[in-house]
Amino acid sequence: MKLTKLEEQGMRLTMCLARKRGQMTLPELAGQEGLSEALVAKVLGKLRSGGIVNALRGRNGGYELAATPEDLSVGVILRSLGRPLLDGCFTGSVGQRKTPCPHVGDCGIRPVWEFIEEQLENVLDRVRGLDVIEYDGNR
Repeated sequence: MKLTKLEEQGMRLTMCLARKRGQMTLPELAGQEGLSEALVAKVLGKLRSGGIVNALRGRNGGYELAATPEDLSVGVILRSLGRPLLDGCFTGSVGQRKTPCPHVGDCGIRPVWEFIEEQLENVLDRVRGLDVIEYDGNR
């Protein structure tokens, strides 16, 4: 499993909001994570579409988690950012061009990859945002 920059930044921004346990503005989040406001806005837009954060408008607006860190799993956060946790030919395409895999109908290793993906999802769904915050605080 390889995390994209978007997924890493999405996790970092989500954990930043979880530690705060309240709302933060876009400039505050950008400053805290050392990212541009445009990039933070893009990532927060995906997290908002995925139901991870709420956007609060107006003079006192900002962003906040849509659920408590106890109720938010790492798996849900990563899936909200829009790609499968494992990606490869077993998902039906090969390489960057997304050409159809020639072994879609008779793949001998597809069940192995599907099993691994299921196990990975189970693990990531058990790890809560609170677990990550507590782990980070104990380092």
